Amino acid sequence: MKQFAIGAFIIIAIIQWFVPGKMIWDKEAVLRKGKIFNFRTEPVDPSHPFKGRYIALSFKENKFTTTSPHSALLNYGEAFVLLEKDRDGFAKIKNVVKQKPDAALDYVQASISYIDRKKDTAVIHLQYPFDAFYMDEFKAPKAETVYRESTRDSTQKTYVVVSILNGDAVIKDVMINDQSIRQAISQMDGAE
Repeated sequence: MKQFAIGAFIIIAIIQWFVPGKMIWDKEAVLRKGKIFNFRTEPVDPSHPFKGRYIALSFKENKFTTTSPHSALLNYGEAFVLLEKDRDGFAKIKNVVKQKPDAALDYVQASISYIDRKKDTAVIHLQYPFDAFYMDEFKAPKAETVYRESTRDSTQKTYVVVSILNGDAVIKDVMINDQSIRQAISQMDGAE
């Protein structure tokens, strides 16, 4: 019985290390091998009691208009967002589908949060899985302030760099006028 308990303990310990290790490995693979998309952002603010301080992200490219208002796409739940880049290099929704696309396409899995139905069209509102950028507890409030101010100023170019691979997405950085938000708050600290 003692050998069984020791064996069970070892197996459980291995599983406890394997699961988070696999999650980290998968996210790192997306960062290394994924295609980069820049998503324009809009303002928001927050904190999570377990995950810590973060910048809440809202994206301008989060709606898709379909001319088939009776399609299966108009059911809530998960959907796959096919992406392309616009002429300025920012992410643009090419299509939204319910079936998982071919791995050769650039796509991300998202949730349909709201559908605005009209007579001949429907506007599908999407929620991406990457809507929070976590930071150091002490830097996050400053970063949130810098981010909020830049999204309210139409002369500023604020966007999120996201790496996408086979439907998985990982945020690489938040950018303000092509500068990392980390650099922006470091400059802010230097000016004080």
